[in-house]
Amino acid sequence: MKEPLAGRRILVPPARPEANPLLHTLSRLGAEALEFPAVKVAPPENYGAIDRAVQRLKDFDCVIFSGSNCVINFLERLAVLQVGKTALSKLKIVAIGHGAVSALKKEAIETHYVPKLHTAEGVTAGLGEMSDRAFLLVWVEGASRNLPKRLKSLGARVTEVAGYRMLVKATMDMAERVFGRKLDALALANPTAVRFFFKGAEEVGLNLDDCLKEVTIAAVGPDTREAAKKRGLRPDIVSKGHIADLAESLTELFGKQRKS
Repeated sequence: MKEPLAGRRILVPPARPEANPLLHTLSRLGAEALEFPAVKVAPPENYGAIDRAVQRLKDFDCVIFSGSNCVINFLERLAVLQVGKTALSKLKIVAIGHGAVSALKKEAIETHYVPKLHTAEGVTAGLGEMSDRAFLLVWVEGASRNLPKRLKSLGARVTEVAGYRMLVKATMDMAERVFGRKLDALALANPTAVRFFFKGAEEVGLNLDDCLKEVTIAAVGPDTREAAKKRGLRPDIVSKGHIADLAESLTELFGKQRKS
């Protein structure tokens, strides 16, 4: 049986450096899945904020780790400051994404909650009562403001620290490999992917109005849709918050086009 997305060229901006599950999902369905721009992981510009949080871990009720790099860098600072991992044992530990789950498991740290949806509403749905509870949010520098805003709206006290940075690399050669031939779709996994896509385009001076003519724009979840709209993009497809939903919607759309 022919793969349902065979022959389709779909751009998937990088959502996080350690994995791009949307890209892998579309590739398995036969699409030529393309990444632009490239990203690389870098430590925070300074560790002051993390170190201050580590030194007052007892003041928090819950720590939320977004991605494996956040876990790795945070635990490194625990070691540098000679604070044992047992300092986390009295806290509720939340892991967003399989990378964070795996990194915590490797260090034998119990994870109490893994959100099924990575939207602000999806993450907070399983946190229980949040009024006046203190949350430490360890995530990528420059991430969407939706999660801390949501936590605060529910009465939580939130301290944010950057667990790592992602640096964008874009060249005209990279852009030409993507946009030099007909592109069928732009698939946006989350607000961070939206931000990186535009940053890469700005670095090489791409005219996105021209590049995205007749290109289907798809977004995973309402947060990604809103991030895209703020940048002037109007997604044609918005999933409920699952990568699998978005892949299914693209498969259905292109299947109809093939039959027509």
